Amino acid sequence: MKIIAIDAGGTKARFALYDENGNVLKSIEHPSLHPLQIGYTKMAQALRYGVDTLCENETVDFISFGLAGYGMNPKIRKSIENAIKRQFKHDRYSIQSDVDCALMSALKGNDGIMVIAGTGSIALSQYQGVRSRVGGWGYWIGDEGSAFWIGKEVLSVFSKMADGRLKKSALYDCVMDSLVLSDESELIKILSEHKRPKEAIASLARVCYLASTKGDKHAIKIFKDAAYELAQLIEASLRKNPELKTIRLSGGVFESGDVILKPLKEMLDSSLDIQPISNPPLYGAYLIGKLKVEQI
Repeated sequence: MKIIAIDAGGTKARFALYDENGNVLKSIEHPSLHPLQIGYTKMAQALRYGVDTLCENETVDFISFGLAGYGMNPKIRKSIENAIKRQFKHDRYSIQSDVDCALMSALKGNDGIMVIAGTGSIALSQYQGVRSRVGGWGYWIGDEGSAFWIGKEVLSVFSKMADGRLKKSALYDCVMDSLVLSDESELIKILSEHKRPKEAIASLARVCYLASTKGDKHAIKIFKDAAYELAQLIEASLRKNPELKTIRLSGGVFESGDVILKPLKEMLDSSLDIQPISNPPLYGAYLIGKLKVEQI
Protein backbone atom coordinates (compact mmCIF):
# COMPACT_ATOMS: atom_id res chain seq x y z
CA MET A 1 0.00 0.00 0.00
CA LYS A 2 1.32 3.41 -0.99
CA ILE A 3 -0.21 6.72 0.03
CA ILE A 4 0.58 10.26 -1.07
CA ALA A 5 0.17 12.70 1.80
CA ILE A 6 -0.03 16.44 1.28
CA ASP A 7 0.26 19.17 3.89
CA ALA A 8 -0.48 22.42 2.08
CA GLY A 9 -0.30 25.12 4.72
CA GLY A 10 -0.25 28.89 4.47
CA THR A 11 3.49 29.09 3.77
CA LYS A 12 4.55 25.82 2.12
CA ALA A 13 3.03 22.74 0.54
CA ARG A 14 4.77 19.46 1.36
CA PHE A 15 4.17 16.25 -0.58
CA ALA A 16 5.38 12.79 0.43
CA LEU A 17 4.95 9.24 -0.82
CA TYR A 18 4.58 6.84 2.11
CA ASP A 19 4.68 3.06 2.20
CA GLU A 20 2.32 1.02 4.40
CA ASN A 21 4.74 1.22 7.34
CA GLY A 22 4.84 5.01 7.35
CA ASN A 23 8.24 5.34 5.69
CA VAL A 24 8.79 8.26 3.33
CA LEU A 25 9.87 7.02 -0.10
CA LYS A 26 9.92 10.38 -1.89
CA SER A 27 9.13 13.96 -0.96
CA ILE A 28 8.95 17.41 -2.55
CA GLU A 29 8.06 20.96 -1.47
CA HIS A 30 6.17 23.75 -3.19
CA PRO A 31 5.40 27.35 -2.20
CA SER A 32 2.03 28.06 -0.61
CA LEU A 33 -1.00 26.63 -2.42
CA HIS A 34 -3.58 28.47 -0.36
CA PRO A 35 -6.54 28.95 -2.73
CA LEU A 36 -7.25 32.45 -1.47
CA GLN A 37 -3.71 33.44 -2.47
CA ILE A 38 -3.33 31.72 -5.85
CA GLY A 39 -6.87 30.74 -6.81
CA TYR A 40 -8.67 27.40 -6.84
CA THR A 41 -7.67 26.32 -10.34
CA LYS A 42 -3.96 27.02 -9.87
CA MET A 43 -4.08 25.28 -6.49
CA ALA A 44 -5.55 22.12 -8.01
CA GLN A 45 -3.16 22.20 -10.97
CA ALA A 46 -0.17 22.50 -8.65
CA LEU A 47 -1.49 19.63 -6.53
CA ARG A 48 -1.84 17.53 -9.67
CA TYR A 49 1.73 18.35 -10.70
CA GLY A 50 3.08 17.47 -7.27
CA VAL A 51 1.20 14.17 -7.16
CA ASP A 52 2.29 13.25 -10.69
CA THR A 53 5.90 13.99 -9.77
CA LEU A 54 5.73 11.57 -6.84
CA CYS A 55 3.70 8.99 -8.80
CA GLU A 56 6.33 8.57 -11.50
CA ASN A 57 6.88 4.80 -11.91
CA GLU A 58 4.77 4.18 -8.80
CA THR A 59 1.29 2.75 -8.19
CA VAL A 60 -0.47 4.83 -5.57
CA ASP A 61 -3.49 3.54 -3.65
CA PHE A 62 -4.71 6.77 -2.06
CA ILE A 63 -4.12 10.53 -1.88
CA SER A 64 -4.68 12.37 1.39
CA PHE A 65 -5.02 16.14 0.98
CA GLY A 66 -4.45 18.37 4.00
CA LEU A 67 -5.29 21.85 2.75
CA ALA A 68 -5.17 25.33 4.23
CA GLY A 69 -8.47 27.10 3.63
CA TYR A 70 -10.52 23.91 3.89
CA GLY A 71 -12.15 25.08 7.08
CA MET A 72 -15.55 26.27 8.25
CA ASN A 73 -16.60 28.33 5.22
CA PRO A 74 -18.89 26.06 3.14
CA LYS A 75 -18.45 28.08 -0.08
CA ILE A 76 -14.65 27.85 0.10
CA ARG A 77 -14.84 24.15 0.94
CA LYS A 78 -17.10 23.48 -2.06
CA SER A 79 -14.85 25.48 -4.39
CA ILE A 80 -11.82 23.48 -3.24
CA GLU A 81 -13.71 20.20 -3.68
CA ASN A 82 -14.83 21.11 -7.21
CA ALA A 83 -11.34 22.21 -8.29
CA ILE A 84 -9.75 19.00 -6.99
CA LYS A 85 -12.48 16.83 -8.52
CA ARG A 86 -11.69 18.24 -11.96
CA GLN A 87 -8.00 17.37 -11.59
CA PHE A 88 -8.33 14.05 -9.72
CA LYS A 89 -11.54 12.53 -11.11
CA HIS A 90 -9.99 9.05 -11.49
CA ASP A 91 -8.15 8.95 -8.14
CA ARG A 92 -9.15 7.78 -4.68
CA TYR A 93 -8.62 10.62 -2.23
CA SER A 94 -9.83 12.45 0.85
CA ILE A 95 -9.78 16.16 1.61
CA GLN A 96 -9.35 17.59 5.08
CA SER A 97 -7.95 20.73 6.65
CA ASP A 98 -4.21 21.02 7.17
CA VAL A 99 -5.16 21.56 10.82
CA ASP A 100 -6.90 18.16 10.90
CA CYS A 101 -3.66 16.58 9.70
CA ALA A 102 -1.64 18.37 12.36
CA LEU A 103 -4.14 17.26 15.01
CA MET A 104 -3.90 13.63 13.91
CA SER A 105 -0.10 13.77 13.89
CA ALA A 106 0.02 15.39 17.32
CA LEU A 107 -2.61 13.40 19.23
CA LYS A 108 -3.06 10.18 17.17
CA GLY A 109 -6.79 10.40 17.82
CA ASN A 110 -6.40 10.75 21.60
CA ASP A 111 -7.72 13.56 23.80
CA GLY A 112 -5.54 16.63 24.22
CA ILE A 113 -4.74 20.12 23.00
CA MET A 114 -2.64 20.99 20.00
CA VAL A 115 -1.23 24.48 19.59
CA ILE A 116 -0.11 25.54 16.13
CA ALA A 117 2.17 28.57 15.89
CA GLY A 118 3.24 28.86 12.29
CA THR A 119 2.39 31.77 10.03
CA GLY A 120 -0.81 31.94 12.09
CA SER A 121 -1.78 30.58 15.51
CA ILE A 122 -4.59 28.41 16.87
CA ALA A 123 -5.27 25.94 19.70
CA LEU A 124 -7.40 22.89 18.94
CA SER A 125 -8.83 20.66 21.64
CA GLN A 126 -10.07 17.12 21.25
CA TYR A 127 -12.08 15.65 24.13
CA GLN A 128 -14.36 12.61 24.02
CA GLY A 129 -14.89 12.96 20.29
CA VAL A 130 -15.69 16.69 20.42
CA ARG A 131 -13.38 19.33 19.00
CA SER A 132 -13.15 22.98 19.94
CA ARG A 133 -10.83 25.80 19.03
CA VAL A 134 -9.36 28.96 20.49
CA GLY A 135 -7.67 31.51 18.25
CA GLY A 136 -7.30 31.00 14.52
CA TRP A 137 -8.79 34.40 13.73
CA GLY A 138 -6.29 35.25 11.00
CA TYR A 139 -3.55 37.83 10.89
CA TRP A 140 -5.87 40.82 10.39
CA ILE A 141 -7.66 40.11 13.66
CA GLY A 142 -5.48 37.92 15.86
CA ASP A 143 -2.90 35.15 15.33
CA GLU A 144 -1.08 36.32 18.45
CA GLY A 145 2.15 34.48 19.11
CA SER A 146 2.46 33.37 15.49
CA ALA A 147 5.45 33.89 13.21
CA PHE A 148 3.60 36.76 11.53
CA TRP A 149 2.89 38.35 14.92
CA ILE A 150 6.55 37.97 15.91
CA GLY A 151 7.59 39.47 12.58
CA LYS A 152 5.38 42.49 13.16
CA GLU A 153 6.94 42.97 16.59
CA VAL A 154 10.40 42.78 15.00
CA LEU A 155 9.42 45.47 12.50
CA SER A 156 8.09 47.70 15.28
CA VAL A 157 11.34 47.45 17.26
CA PHE A 158 13.48 47.83 14.12
CA SER A 159 11.67 51.00 13.01
CA LYS A 160 12.14 52.54 16.46
CA MET A 161 15.84 51.73 16.34
CA ALA A 162 16.13 53.19 12.85
CA ASP A 163 14.49 56.41 14.14
CA GLY A 164 16.62 56.58 17.26
CA ARG A 165 13.65 55.97 19.55
CA LEU A 166 15.46 52.86 20.76
CA LYS A 167 19.17 52.15 20.94
CA LYS A 168 20.35 49.88 18.13
CA SER A 169 21.05 46.31 19.14
CA ALA A 170 21.80 42.90 17.63
CA LEU A 171 18.19 42.72 16.40
CA TYR A 172 18.76 45.79 14.24
CA ASP A 173 21.92 44.29 12.77
CA CYS A 174 20.23 40.94 12.13
CA VAL A 175 17.40 42.58 10.17
CA MET A 176 19.83 44.69 8.14
CA ASP A 177 22.03 41.68 7.36
CA SER A 178 19.26 39.16 6.72
CA LEU A 179 17.42 41.44 4.29
CA VAL A 180 20.67 42.82 2.82
CA LEU A 181 19.64 46.43 3.45
CA SER A 182 22.00 49.28 2.73
CA ASP A 183 19.47 51.75 4.14
CA GLU A 184 16.65 51.16 6.64
CA SER A 185 14.04 52.76 4.36
CA GLU A 186 14.57 50.01 1.76
CA LEU A 187 12.51 47.79 4.04
CA ILE A 188 9.33 49.65 3.09
CA LYS A 189 9.92 49.04 -0.62
CA ILE A 190 10.79 45.37 -0.08
CA LEU A 191 7.59 44.63 1.85
CA SER A 192 5.29 46.77 -0.30
CA GLU A 193 6.49 45.10 -3.52
CA HIS A 194 6.78 41.55 -2.15
CA LYS A 195 4.46 39.01 -3.83
CA ARG A 196 3.74 37.37 -0.47
CA PRO A 197 4.15 40.09 2.18
CA LYS A 198 2.52 37.97 4.90
CA GLU A 199 5.11 35.22 4.45
CA ALA A 200 7.90 37.81 4.23
CA ILE A 201 6.90 39.28 7.58
CA ALA A 202 6.47 35.82 9.13
CA SER A 203 10.01 34.93 8.02
CA LEU A 204 11.32 37.63 10.35
CA ALA A 205 10.56 35.27 13.25
CA ARG A 206 13.75 33.43 12.27
CA VAL A 207 15.63 36.73 12.31
CA CYS A 208 14.26 37.32 15.80
CA TYR A 209 15.51 33.89 16.85
CA LEU A 210 18.97 34.65 15.45
CA ALA A 211 19.06 37.88 17.46
CA SER A 212 17.96 36.00 20.59
CA THR A 213 20.95 33.66 20.26
CA LYS A 214 23.12 36.79 20.49
CA GLY A 215 21.46 37.69 23.77
CA ASP A 216 19.40 40.56 22.34
CA LYS A 217 16.96 41.64 25.08
CA HIS A 218 14.37 42.87 22.59
CA ALA A 219 14.30 39.57 20.69
CA ILE A 220 14.09 37.58 23.93
CA LYS A 221 11.20 39.78 25.12
CA ILE A 222 9.34 39.30 21.82
CA PHE A 223 9.51 35.53 22.27
CA LYS A 224 8.45 35.84 25.90
CA ASP A 225 5.47 37.95 24.83
CA ALA A 226 4.66 35.37 22.13
CA ALA A 227 4.81 32.64 24.79
CA TYR A 228 2.33 34.59 26.91
CA GLU A 229 -0.10 34.83 23.99
CA LEU A 230 0.19 31.10 23.25
CA ALA A 231 -0.24 30.30 26.94
CA GLN A 232 -3.51 32.25 26.82
CA LEU A 233 -4.73 29.98 24.02
CA ILE A 234 -3.93 26.93 26.12
CA GLU A 235 -5.52 28.29 29.29
CA ALA A 236 -8.69 29.23 27.43
CA SER A 237 -8.78 25.69 25.99
CA LEU A 238 -8.34 24.21 29.47
CA ARG A 239 -11.24 26.25 30.82
CA LYS A 240 -13.43 24.46 28.28
CA ASN A 241 -11.98 21.01 29.10
CA PRO A 242 -10.13 21.06 32.46
CA GLU A 243 -9.52 17.29 32.30
CA LEU A 244 -7.01 17.61 29.46
CA LYS A 245 -3.34 17.24 30.35
CA THR A 246 -1.66 16.52 27.01
CA ILE A 247 -0.44 19.60 25.13
CA ARG A 248 1.34 19.20 21.81
CA LEU A 249 3.06 22.05 19.97
CA SER A 250 3.35 22.35 16.21
CA GLY A 251 4.64 25.01 13.82
CA GLY A 252 7.79 26.88 12.94
CA VAL A 253 7.71 29.19 15.98
CA PHE A 254 8.44 26.23 18.25
CA GLU A 255 11.52 25.36 16.20
CA SER A 256 13.13 28.26 18.07
CA GLY A 257 13.50 25.91 21.04
CA ASP A 258 13.96 27.09 24.62
CA VAL A 259 13.62 30.79 23.84
CA ILE A 260 9.87 30.11 23.32
CA LEU A 261 9.40 26.76 25.11
CA LYS A 262 10.95 27.72 28.45
CA PRO A 263 8.77 30.79 29.14
CA LEU A 264 5.70 28.99 27.80
CA LYS A 265 6.11 26.08 30.21
CA GLU A 266 6.85 28.45 33.10
CA MET A 267 3.54 30.23 32.48
CA LEU A 268 1.48 27.02 32.64
CA ASP A 269 0.69 24.41 35.31
CA SER A 270 3.62 22.06 35.83
CA SER A 271 1.29 19.01 35.73
CA LEU A 272 0.67 19.51 32.02
CA ASP A 273 2.51 17.29 29.54
CA ILE A 274 3.80 19.92 27.09
CA GLN A 275 5.93 18.73 24.18
CA PRO A 276 6.64 19.64 20.55
CA ILE A 277 5.12 17.11 18.13
CA SER A 278 7.35 14.17 17.24
CA ASN A 279 6.02 13.89 13.67
CA PRO A 280 5.13 16.65 11.18
CA PRO A 281 1.53 17.37 10.09
CA LEU A 282 2.39 15.61 6.83
CA TYR A 283 2.53 12.36 8.79
CA GLY A 284 -0.96 13.10 10.08
CA ALA A 285 -2.18 13.31 6.47
CA TYR A 286 -0.64 9.88 5.91
CA LEU A 287 -2.38 8.44 9.00
CA ILE A 288 -5.74 9.80 7.83
CA GLY A 289 -5.14 8.32 4.37
CA LYS A 290 -4.23 4.96 5.86
CA LEU A 291 -7.44 4.90 7.93
CA LYS A 292 -9.47 5.75 4.82
CA VAL A 293 -7.88 2.90 2.84
CA GLU A 294 -8.57 0.44 5.67
CA GLN A 295 -12.22 1.52 5.69
CA ILE A 296 -12.67 1.00 1.96
